[in-house]
Amino acid sequence: YNLISNSHKDKVHIHEQLVAGLLGVESGQDAVLRELLYECKVQLVAQYKVTVAEFTNRISIHRSKLGNMGMKDEGIIVPKELGAESRVRGNILAGDDDSLAYSRTPEEILRIVYGSDHEDVCGGFYPNGASGLI
Repeated sequence: YNLISNSHKDKVHIHEQLVAGLLGVESGQDAVLRELLYECKVQLVAQYKVTVAEFTNRISIHRSKLGNMGMKDEGIIVPKELGAESRVRGNILAGDDDSLAYSRTPEEILRIVYGSDHEDVCGGFYPNGASGLI
């Protein structure tokens, strides 16, 4: 029994390490991209006739709508009351009221990457659907 129990614990531990490593890398990449966007926040996105800041806000609103679980995304400029400690408008690291990353369910993630109101309707980044389990 201990062998099975320890084996399961080892697999869970390895899984947790992999997930934590992926989240760390993804968070770093997100911060770099958001910083680059922040640096050019007042530049015009010519095709859409809005600034980079407004463009990121529109993307964030759309992602939150697709997730269908409230506001869980923010642009690079936010109202001061939504900024870190309600003191700043710049928003390189988006987070909730406790400055924690927004959590998402697998269904929310699928709706966002599929660009659909339904997690079982393929499209967006995965026009043929995602293979495997999330």
